[in-house]
Amino acid sequence: KEALREAKHIARILGERFGAKEVILYGSLSQERYFDMASDIDIVAKGLGDQYLKAYGYCLRLSEFNLDIRAYEDLPDQYKNQVNKQGRCLYAKK
Repeated sequence: KEALREAKHIARILGERFGAKEVILYGSLSQERYFDMASDIDIVAKGLGDQYLKAYGYCLRLSEFNLDIRAYEDLPDQYKNQVNKQGRCLYAKK
């Protein structure tokens, strides 16, 4: 529960501070039963553009958990399909 709360917080930061249009949780935390202390929080952000590295660094410093933040636009198509099917939207710009 703490990791999911952290993921939602990171998603809000990516959207509100760095302009992500959508933030999607994927991987073990999106399927909570598989998440453990060795897991990281896997996030895909759409629309960060040139803010990606700055946003990633900022979030890494804030988080108690290991983070893996990817730019959706840079993912291979196969990976995008997997994220689209299995991901869980944590933030979407209105």
